[in-house]
Amino acid sequence: MTNDPSDQPDDEFNSLIRNSISAVDDFIDIRWRKMKKRFGWEGTPTIQPYVGFANDDLAWFHGRVLTNPPKELPSERDGWWENLANMYQRIESDEVPGVSVEIDFGGKRHVVVTDDEGYFHLETKNTPDVRGRNPWRQIVMRIVDHSAITAEQSTVVSRMLTPVKSASFGIISDIDDTVLHTGITSLLTTARLTFLHNARTRKPLAGVGALYHALQTGMTPDSPEQNPIFYVSSSPWNLYDLLEDFLDLNDIPAGPIMLRDLGFDQNKFIQEGHDHKLDKALRIMSAFPDLPFVLFGDSGQEDAHLYAEAATKHPDQVKAIFIRDVDPGVSTDHDNAVAPFIEKSAAAGVPMHLIERSDQAAQIAVEMGLLPSTAVTAIAKHTTADLNRPKV
Repeated sequence: MTNDPSDQPDDEFNSLIRNSISAVDDFIDIRWRKMKKRFGWEGTPTIQPYVGFANDDLAWFHGRVLTNPPKELPSERDGWWENLANMYQRIESDEVPGVSVEIDFGGKRHVVVTDDEGYFHLETKNTPDVRGRNPWRQIVMRIVDHSAITAEQSTVVSRMLTPVKSASFGIISDIDDTVLHTGITSLLTTARLTFLHNARTRKPLAGVGALYHALQTGMTPDSPEQNPIFYVSSSPWNLYDLLEDFLDLNDIPAGPIMLRDLGFDQNKFIQEGHDHKLDKALRIMSAFPDLPFVLFGDSGQEDAHLYAEAATKHPDQVKAIFIRDVDPGVSTDHDNAVAPFIEKSAAAGVPMHLIERSDQAAQIAVEMGLLPSTAVTAIAKHTTADLNRPKV
């Protein structure tokens, strides 16, 4: 396949536009921060930690420092106006660049500095005994060089997932329309659910909590968190706390949530598309090369395409792919779009299943030896109960 020279001017023009928008965005951010500092509007920096993970050799932590994180969790009584205002506050985040964050892990202290968007990242050597019987470890973080807050006042405790070595497989799951209903087939429904509802008023897809808990346990009933779960999503990091709260409120297993930045720079929200989900899934798989994975996505975006690519790259590490039908009960273009990737995945020796219900996925998992037969009845019960609840 040859490159068309006529495409080069378009690429250069798009790059020029993107870089120009990024420069304007950075200029506005810098001027706004200077103005806030001049008039004493800076606010108090707060660490927003994200759940990290570790293998035998390395540990990954990340988070963000903001001056305006939401102070209270949403309520079921919140109306559309409160939810809209809350969402605006998350999207219009006030990040704090150039702040030193100290991270306590494994008996050592590490210092990282926030970037221009307030994010901090740490990849460090792991301690030999970090992966034991408990899949979770605590991480302590604090800001150490800001005049508006002391290290003690800024201290937060986060968690890190350290999959147990006896795990049979891992789970990598999309969130939107795989765990959480977003109505991707209707732009109006998506906007309404995203901006006018919150983590307490929105509900998961039927039976997903029971299915994921069962998969975490697998064939080892005495180890309820035997198999680790990771989440990847095209939602921006600004929504991290809402998604984490949503999982907790709906009794869906916790795990690292891998999102994407909202901005104009390279590899950020506007031009990144959904490819970042494949990158993150491959990064997780490469961190645990001896652990096979089961992948969950939906037919509304590009998950079938991305996961088929993962199966082609690592056929021995992907046990199965489940794609939730975003418009069950009818045959649509979404279903037709999945079909070629079912074939592509099968050619790599990996089964891809287009499913409508969680108990359907459970039955397939039983046939594959991922779940005991007794799991199907319980998941079917939860699925039916969820389907009969009032619609949001």
